[in-house]
Amino acid sequence: MKRVRGWQWENTWLIWSFLGMVIIPLIVATATVPGLFGAYSAAGPAALIRTAAYGMVWGVSAILFGLGVTRVGVALGFAMILGTSASLGAILPLVRLHREQILATAGLTTLVGVGIILAGVVACARAGVLRESNRSERSAEKYFAAGILICVLSGIGSSFMSLALNESSQIYRAAEALGTPAAQSLNSVWPILLGGAFVVNAAYCAFQLIRVGGFARFRNASAFNAGLVLVMALLWSGSNFVYSAGARGLGPLGLILGWPIFMAAIVLTANAWGLLSGEWKAAGTDSAVWGVAGTVLLIAGIVAVASVGRLT
Repeated sequence: MKRVRGWQWENTWLIWSFLGMVIIPLIVATATVPGLFGAYSAAGPAALIRTAAYGMVWGVSAILFGLGVTRVGVALGFAMILGTSASLGAILPLVRLHREQILATAGLTTLVGVGIILAGVVACARAGVLRESNRSERSAEKYFAAGILICVLSGIGSSFMSLALNESSQIYRAAEALGTPAAQSLNSVWPILLGGAFVVNAAYCAFQLIRVGGFARFRNASAFNAGLVLVMALLWSGSNFVYSAGARGLGPLGLILGWPIFMAAIVLTANAWGLLSGEWKAAGTDSAVWGVAGTVLLIAGIVAVASVGRLT
């Protein structure tokens, strides 16, 4: 996204959301789920509407995600948003759907692992604040503070994707009844979930483009930019499909356990990209120490949560 030329955020986000939330999920679901629309019919309208509604809430968080990362940077933005999402996205489904497991070894280990991940996120956020304080652009402090708030709200909304997946059993069980392997059955959920998200994202981007007359910008470096956005959509959608296949292999609590692992791994990757792209130049020793501590805690949390798969 940083390398897109001549487009504003809303130009890029509209095309990305169309490809990543509509086209690619629908193609993959049609190719991997036999009788996809038969599964939807068997699941019933209530399950589809609930999943789409959760998707719309997540769609709001996706807009805030793009705005937040733009303001505070890739490394800090990802740490705050996905760390909040990792915590809530694991704890809320555990409480709602597997309350009997909370005080069992599996539930307690999950809570400890999520706590470690959250501590890692806090450390990464502290590193970002120290990084910002070492910069000379003091006039941007309000912009940065607004970015922090946006990131927190985005993280809360992002947890609704985990809720949607955990509460979509009527859809993916219907797909499995029609012959879809368990590792692929969640592919039936993505078009409904992300379709709801697309409605929100498309409406916001269209509003912004109309407000500033931004549709004309699509003529700027259109082929080059479209190629970059297609890669964005393929990488993002692909990660969702791989996550859902892996989570189903972690046992009965797989969708709960897989979520914080998925989020923490993204934070680690984002920190690496932030480092490589120069976001942490002249950040200072204190910031680096907090960043390293946060990374270590994230890895420890991933290991703790992943170990629960052997207990279920």
